[in-house]
Amino acid sequence: MINFVIRNVLSRLLASAVVVVGFYLLWLGFVESNVLKAVPGGALILAGLFLMVSGRRSEIGRERNTVLPHNPDTEDQI
Repeated sequence: MINFVIRNVLSRLLASAVVVVGFYLLWLGFVESNVLKAVPGGALILAGLFLMVSGRRSEIGRERNTVLPHNPDTEDQI
């Protein structure tokens, strides 16, 4: 349980750091009128967003695969 929590936090921090670096490079590219900084910045933003989504999807998949105890009383109430 603790291992999953640490992995989730680290993956979110890594994805956020990639997005921040991407926005910084994109900003530098616009300020300095340098395409060689702006294009990798845009690519890093997309890569960071991809990392965020894939990390969240794997977290949801792990939560979905956990076995819940069967309670027949709650099935009738749905």
